[in-house]
Amino acid sequence: MKNSTFNILNILVAKGMVSEDNVKVLQQKYQDEDITMEDALIKENIVSERDIYATLAERMRLAFIDIKELEIDESLYDVIPQNLVEDYGIVPVAEENGRLIVATSNPMDYRMISVVSNNIKRRVKTVVATPSQIKEQQDVMYQSDQQAKMYDEAQEFIKQQMVASEENIKEEENIEDQPIIKLVNKMFEDAVAMKASDLHIEPQEENMRIRFRIDGKLREYTTVSRQLAPSIISRIKFISGMNIAEKRIPQDGRLHYSVKNTKIDMRVSDLPGVFGEKIVIRITTALGMKLELSGIGFLDENRAKFETLLHSNRGIILLSGATGSGKSTTLYTGLSQLNTPETNIITVENPVEMVIKGITQVNINEKAGLTFASVLRSILRQDPDVIMVGEIRDKETAEIAASAAITGHLVLSTIHTYNAASSVVRLIDMGVEKFMVSSSLLGVIAQKLVRKVCPYCRVPHKATEAELGILGMPLDSDITIYDAKQGGCPKCNGMGNKGRTAVHEIMIVDNKIKHAIHEDKTTEQINEIAIQEGMISMKENLRRLLVEGIITFETYFDTVAEVYQED
Repeated sequence: MKNSTFNILNILVAKGMVSEDNVKVLQQKYQDEDITMEDALIKENIVSERDIYATLAERMRLAFIDIKELEIDESLYDVIPQNLVEDYGIVPVAEENGRLIVATSNPMDYRMISVVSNNIKRRVKTVVATPSQIKEQQDVMYQSDQQAKMYDEAQEFIKQQMVASEENIKEEENIEDQPIIKLVNKMFEDAVAMKASDLHIEPQEENMRIRFRIDGKLREYTTVSRQLAPSIISRIKFISGMNIAEKRIPQDGRLHYSVKNTKIDMRVSDLPGVFGEKIVIRITTALGMKLELSGIGFLDENRAKFETLLHSNRGIILLSGATGSGKSTTLYTGLSQLNTPETNIITVENPVEMVIKGITQVNINEKAGLTFASVLRSILRQDPDVIMVGEIRDKETAEIAASAAITGHLVLSTIHTYNAASSVVRLIDMGVEKFMVSSSLLGVIAQKLVRKVCPYCRVPHKATEAELGILGMPLDSDITIYDAKQGGCPKCNGMGNKGRTAVHEIMIVDNKIKHAIHEDKTTEQINEIAIQEGMISMKENLRRLLVEGIITFETYFDTVAEVYQED
């Protein structure tokens, strides 16, 4: 183990953030590795990166900052030469009384202050920030320059290929620093940094367009020359296990990529088009969030209901919603809460989207006869406590899941409906007997993702009478709601919206709902009974988010219209 860079271990122990036992275990575990104690503590999740560098700042009597909370003037990007910014791991963040404020993760590097100050002919003041935030800000500062350089390198590489022999091309295919490989890697890293859910690589008549889906909307990332398209597509097909030579039929693949020590799982789809093959990559890893109930976006009342459902010994818990509504993330979060050494959890999915340690996960392969129904039958002979079925899509799967629930298993699954009440009717329409539905179903969680207004640039206004009327609130209510700023700000990349949250309605299948099922009540009638029994409708969830300043009135109105139009 390397010597400590900052010598703050005693402070961490004194504060109770690290125990003596932690130190002994890590010294033993990493004795032969080139890693400091601080880095080992962060790697093992004993102390967070933020706590380490906040403690360092306290020891050095310097300010500790959160770069994400700052609005950094872009004019500062060119004050310090790029080579110094990257060599010393720093970023300029502000100006104060003629001095340049520079964030660093190594405030003990006094040479940096001297070199930078002499270079820019100004006094420098240091503040402390985490290395990861400094790296992210450097990427923001130089992203366009890096892209342009990589595209130029890739273009030159293609020209060289055109005149190279086949033998030379084959010899170069395994070189990891090829421009095409670097370009694809940079695209992946930017997608993860921007928390994109999907990447679209689309050859067109004159160029190739690359777009990222961020917060539910496709946004253009860049365009590249058509000459680069075949090489980029071949690279992605190769690393995702597809047949590079086959360009006539659709293919599916999967790839894993590591970004800043985080393993990212991606599902890849290839589709032949008029101008070439289109690639769509779904990032299935839950970026920027842990699988904890606090990260799902539940209202307090709904979170309590979900926890109650999860602690049931038997029955079906259904999650409903459209594709891309976050059902899988909620499902995996529920499984994570149930994942204990005393519980046998088995899942059957198409495909497995997220691997969870300690859970047996089965991939469907319908071509080989491995269907949801056939796997479910086998699972019941594996002594499961909890079963997760990726999707209930037909009568056979629904009936086996219901039978498993009735005979003492907790079953979690998804179904494609737009609200909780319609899920009950959908099961009956599939051909499942009403008594099976009523006796097996514990509850239904309907979910949808909505964009959050950027908290840094949102524009407040007092709700008008028209808006209050639509919200169903007294017309004399004094309520402030927020609009997205036109053109946004640097924090939201000029979009006015930043991130998404989920809205829910959770219908507990109690005796009144069971009677309604047996009496062939309609979706609207079941929904009305559920609200009378305490269900918070999705519309009410949206209204609360609006009043709290989390979403805009436009988002509220559009989402309500979309959800209730589909009923």
